[in-house]
Amino acid sequence: MAFKQSLNLLLQTPKNQAVYMESFLKTTTNLSITIIFALTFVLANYNIPSNELILSTGYLLLLLGTTFYLGNQWVIQKAQLFLDSKKERYLIFPIFILIIFYSYLFLHEGTPFKGSSSLHVFLFLFPTLYFLAFPTTESRWSDLMVVLLILIPSTLIKFNGNSNLPVEGSGFGSVQKFSLILGAAYSFIYVRKLKDVGFTLVLNTYNTIYSIISWLLFIGFVYIIGFIYDFNLAQPFAPLSLTLISISILELIRIYFGTALMEELFFRGLIQNILFQRMDFSKQWKNYWIIGFGLFFILSLVVGYALEPPIFWFPALICTVIFMAAYYFESKTIAPAGSYTALAITSIFFGLVHFHAGSILFVGLASVAGWAYGYTYLKTKNVFYAALVHTLVNASEFLFTLDQLKK
Repeated sequence: MAFKQSLNLLLQTPKNQAVYMESFLKTTTNLSITIIFALTFVLANYNIPSNELILSTGYLLLLLGTTFYLGNQWVIQKAQLFLDSKKERYLIFPIFILIIFYSYLFLHEGTPFKGSSSLHVFLFLFPTLYFLAFPTTESRWSDLMVVLLILIPSTLIKFNGNSNLPVEGSGFGSVQKFSLILGAAYSFIYVRKLKDVGFTLVLNTYNTIYSIISWLLFIGFVYIIGFIYDFNLAQPFAPLSLTLISISILELIRIYFGTALMEELFFRGLIQNILFQRMDFSKQWKNYWIIGFGLFFILSLVVGYALEPPIFWFPALICTVIFMAAYYFESKTIAPAGSYTALAITSIFFGLVHFHAGSILFVGLASVAGWAYGYTYLKTKNVFYAALVHTLVNASEFLFTLDQLKK
């Protein structure tokens, strides 16, 4: 009764009513989406043993629910009051996620304490401990160092066994990737208190349309470049309807959680965001533009020559176009100074790290795709929508047979 009276008192003012309804709708939306994904998972894996399906579905519900609620502003505000009272409490969440991940491995005869996998616990706890030891309210270069110290080693750590959901059959992705996503998001949002990470699940028609437009513009650009330089784009739109039918919903979700969300959190929500905040703080975006363009132009030439000497200039051409576009938009002051310079640097960096595909064309197009993802993040301030564009682009490889460009 006391709770009901307090709630009625709280909702007497229109402002409180609006805040309550907004929080209620977001909470209901997050819960509904979590359940929908879980049901999709169950239906797609009905043929695996029931005990494995129940076990994996439980883990999936826990991981998806945490992913969708972690960036909720109401959750952040309430959790911050609890965490700030005792600094030791900041370690509860990382340890909780580690327990989830390690228990899943143990239940599937895996081990996190053999070879490179033993470094995972350090990789996971390091960001939280660092930010607790060196608190700050300003963006620093050390923030980028922490991002890279999470991202780069994570690509080298391998676990024995299979950490997919589920172990057999088609899954949504890797429990390891879920843990890295949640660990990084938590350490930067809750401990570092970095602004505009954008790790908040919201349903917004405007943002959805913006994402689709970014995807379509990327497709148009690829088609133009492919036509000019005559690489494999024979009848790209002929199999359009067949392709979209053949790409299952489960596969799109697998791409979204298995690849796109993690990369967009690190490259856009963290790297691009931190770079912009550094430029905004220093008020010297031109210096960053000059240094960034010079450095990445040289790196583009080196990567191009290493991959395919006859057309070594292709990544450098893409680099030049992207940086010139950034300079144009910066000069027009249509966004806070440094926004497009940070976007250009992150886009080329994103493209160059794809040299492992073994294709110079793929590296160049990955840079263009990076611009599409970063531009979506810039306009929506949300990595979930950047990940949506990323997913659509990855699925679009079949439209242009771009998967054949990988060696």
